[in-house]
Amino acid sequence: MNHLLVALDFSKFSSIVENVAYTLAKKINATVILVTIVDKAIDYEPVNTGQVFTDIWEESLRMANENLNKVKIAHPDVETSIISFLGDPDQDIIDLAVKYKAQFIVIGTHGRSGLTKLIMGSTAEFVIRHATIPVIVVPYRMGSH
Repeated sequence: MNHLLVALDFSKFSSIVENVAYTLAKKINATVILVTIVDKAIDYEPVNTGQVFTDIWEESLRMANENLNKVKIAHPDVETSIISFLGDPDQDIIDLAVKYKAQFIVIGTHGRSGLTKLIMGSTAEFVIRHATIPVIVVPYRMGSH
């Protein structure tokens, strides 16, 4: 059985990455492993949901799981598992691909450039450079046509 590791960050263009991944999964009869890794190196303030959490990471992971479950439910015809945790998205995506013996990694870009890219880095670029399996990169501009 083929496996696609699909990294989603639930940014503005994540639905495009999701659609590309599930289209491919159906074509190659693959299972999908949906992954969201909350970046422990970035100061992140979750949206105020009205619930009180003592740890912003707890809320971030709760939201990630909720979003991943919505994606899974939206594609009942494809076997899907979900993974989310606090970590380093760059290396953790590669490690998960190896651990789950994925045939492909599907990831999106944000279209950052210049100083923002220099400061924030690029997970997609890191994955492309270090992965030992094919990486399907969905450009952020794909959704603007």
